[in-house]
Amino acid sequence: MKTIKAVILYLLIAAVMFTFVSFNSEVLHADVTIPETIKIGLSYGQTQANLFTLESETGMNILVLENGEYKNLLEVKSPNGIKVRRDEYYNVVKGKETEINYVRAAKYEGEVIGPYHIQIGGVYEDLESALKVLKQVSSITQPVFLAYEGGWMVWSQLYLDESECLEQIKIIKKEESDISYSVVHPDKKRIQIIDGTTGQLMLLLNSEEKIKIVPKEAKGKVSSLKYKGKKYRGCITMQSLAGSDITLINELPVEHYLYSVVPSEMPASWHIEALKAQAVAARNFALVTMERHNAYGFDLCSTEHCQAYNGLEKENSSTTEAVNATKGKVITYNGALISTFYHSSSGGHTEDSENVWNAKTDYIRGVDDKFSLGSPYDNWTVELDKTEIKEKLAQSNINLGEIRDIRILESSRYGRVTKLEIRGSKDTRIFNKEEIRRIIGTRLLKSIWYTLKTDADVFVRGSQFNSTERGRASHMHVLSSSGKTIVKGTGNKITVKGMNSTKSYNVVPDKYTFDGKGFGHGLGMSQYGAKGMAEAGYNYQKILEHYYQNSKVQ
Repeated sequence: MKTIKAVILYLLIAAVMFTFVSFNSEVLHADVTIPETIKIGLSYGQTQANLFTLESETGMNILVLENGEYKNLLEVKSPNGIKVRRDEYYNVVKGKETEINYVRAAKYEGEVIGPYHIQIGGVYEDLESALKVLKQVSSITQPVFLAYEGGWMVWSQLYLDESECLEQIKIIKKEESDISYSVVHPDKKRIQIIDGTTGQLMLLLNSEEKIKIVPKEAKGKVSSLKYKGKKYRGCITMQSLAGSDITLINELPVEHYLYSVVPSEMPASWHIEALKAQAVAARNFALVTMERHNAYGFDLCSTEHCQAYNGLEKENSSTTEAVNATKGKVITYNGALISTFYHSSSGGHTEDSENVWNAKTDYIRGVDDKFSLGSPYDNWTVELDKTEIKEKLAQSNINLGEIRDIRILESSRYGRVTKLEIRGSKDTRIFNKEEIRRIIGTRLLKSIWYTLKTDADVFVRGSQFNSTERGRASHMHVLSSSGKTIVKGTGNKITVKGMNSTKSYNVVPDKYTFDGKGFGHGLGMSQYGAKGMAEAGYNYQKILEHYYQNSKVQ
């Protein structure tokens, strides 16, 4: 009896220990680790910032990275936040500043300020010491402000050249002779931090250092930072990469990032199971592509190039519920995370990966997608004339001359065009898969599932009863009373006389009509299909496992 009791007690303890370990485990899957935070690029590359504002209803703190840790530099209490600009020459007219290439002999309307400054004293041990000196000299020179470049300093003035600084130093020494003064020469790495309410210059920093702006927490409010009209959770870091303006990065928890992504990618009014499917797909996509923008110091961008991310105000209670309900859920194939490509509408059937992009992916196989039918993109038509097509090609540095003809050479078994030939007066080129869609425009040519018609198509009675075949008049053999001839020419028309009427056809097409289906690349999950499946009673796991073949939600 004692033995049986001992065994039961052991099993109870083991069960409790297993429950405890499972509940506290942060690694949800053997080979999948979900990071706590993600870094999203808001301004980088050609969109880098050199003059912008950051605001917070709750106030903010400015920190700088020093010896691997962020050090608090300055507290900003004003809800108007800060204005950030490069330490350069500016022309200020009626309160509006414009960065300029300053020319001493030129005449400027309004005020011109520059990047020369006066350093008052040396490098101080701490912020308090610097503030004490700043207060001491603020009555004899204005503006006076803090600078931080590896240590605290006090600087003054926004002068145009060294001579102005030297003249001012002579004046200041008469008032306060016990402090040293020196000229601070321009450095394109510096940025100015300006009080958003008073317009007062508060701080100068070396922008090659990582600077972090953190909103202060306030009871009953979601702390956020506002940039270019959008509010963002988390913090924003600023840094100038070599030879560049300022890159802005929003760092926040992965799940909070998804709070904005899901309603940015799918209407929040859709069925909750479709929203859950979108949440898991978006989580997977983020985890798989997190190294896409490593060169700029962040994980993903905020545009559709990665996933659409529009900050706090895009969030919706329904999509937040979907993210929370699927927290930590991912999709795997043979135990590894998958690339969860998704698109708006397949048009009735998704596609095999190799027919759109280059690589064959075992879990991205074409599947029946009847649930996507009924979307606004089931059928669409785009008509382009040959001049428009020539211009589109030119924008991609492709010159084929005058467009003579466009023909579909090859399609997938599901109907998507995999080879398209464009013949011009100078050259002929074959475009593969999505290539021509990117050239013409992905919103104009909504997918590569299309047929092609022209205003030069001639329908010829076939050999079988009541059958017709469509072709171009150019290079057709025509039988007439004078014998057999081949239609030639580049701009002429051919006239065909029927039993009761006569009709003219272009020899060379002027207009090309694309009759298509669906919207997007057609790979993986169709969002309208997910909506239809959810409304038909399928849960998000079934939806995802339908579109990503032989995958597993876990």
